Amino acid sequence: MTSRETESSWHNALSSATIHRIAFEGATVRSSLLTARLSNLILLASLLPLTGSAQQPAAPAPSLQDILVHLQENMWDYLANIPNFFCDEHVVSNLQQEGRRDIHTTTESVFRLVRSKAIGEAHTFTESREVKTINKKAAKGDQIHGPAVFSGGFSTAAGVVSLEMSRCYDYTLQAPGLLNKTPAIIIDYAINPDMLTDNSCPGPEKASGRAWIDPVTFHPLRVEMAVPSHKDNNGERVYWTWSVDFAPVTFDNKQFWMPATITSKAVANNASGVWSFTANYSNYHRLTVNSRIITDVGDNPPAPPQ
Repeated sequence: MTSRETESSWHNALSSATIHRIAFEGATVRSSLLTARLSNLILLASLLPLTGSAQQPAAPAPSLQDILVHLQENMWDYLANIPNFFCDEHVVSNLQQEGRRDIHTTTESVFRLVRSKAIGEAHTFTESREVKTINKKAAKGDQIHGPAVFSGGFSTAAGVVSLEMSRCYDYTLQAPGLLNKTPAIIIDYAINPDMLTDNSCPGPEKASGRAWIDPVTFHPLRVEMAVPSHKDNNGERVYWTWSVDFAPVTFDNKQFWMPATITSKAVANNASGVWSFTANYSNYHRLTVNSRIITDVGDNPPAPPQ
C-alpha cells in the first residue's frame, strides 16, 4: 500500500456549525438569546458592634447555562474583533503503516489568518501559510502536504461548546478539575442524536468530547473531540481524535485566546495506517499593510513617453 495524504478537514465535521450573532453568510438568528446574570450580593452590616469578623459567603458556582452564555459572548467577541495576524507554525506530520517505512515530515511556516470582512462585521476567515522549510530544507509554496493535515482550528474550534451550539450538542457539567495544574471548569459534550440529519448542526457522524474552561475569563483552555467512524478524503473510515490548546495573545492591548497547539490523529478502522498531526503556534503579530504615494518632486526627470 502506498502512502497517501489524508486531510482531516475541520470543515467536513463542522461545515454547517458556523457561530453567528446577527447574520453569518446569509443565515439569520432564529431565536433571541437570554443572557443570565448573577445578581449582586449585598452584605448588610449590623449597627451593633461585632465581636468577631464577619465572613462573606462564597459566590455560588456558575450554572451550565451561565457558562454557555459567557462562552458565547467570548466567541462573538473573537469573531467580531480578531484582527488579521500572522505567526510561526511548526508542524510534525506522520504516517505509520505495518510492514512499511514510516513517513515523517516537519514543516516550518508562517501562518496567516485574514478576515474577508471588516472588524465588527460578520466573519469569514481565510487561513493560509508561507512554507519556509520541509525537513530542514528550503521550500516554497502555501500548502502543507501531509501525510496528515488539519485545518479550521482557528475559526471554529472554540465555538464547539457555546450557547448556540447547545441545540446540536448535549452538554454535561462535570466537577471542577485541573488542566496542567490549572483550575478548570470541565464540560463533556456529545452530539444530539436527533440533530444528526439537521443541516445546521455537525453531522452526520457521531462525535463527542470534552472542554476545559478558564473559571475566571470563561475562555476555553482546551477542546477535544472524538469521531469513531469519520470518513476521510479517501473514503476510508477512521477513528479520528483532535484537540486544540489555547493560550492568551495580545493584539493592540486587547487579549484573545488563540490556538497554541493543535493535535490530530486518525487510526484506520481496517488497521491500514495511523496518521498524526501536531502543530505549534507562537510569535503572534498583527498583520498590517502599509502603503504610500510617491509624487514627482525636485529634479526628478519626467517619465518617458509610452
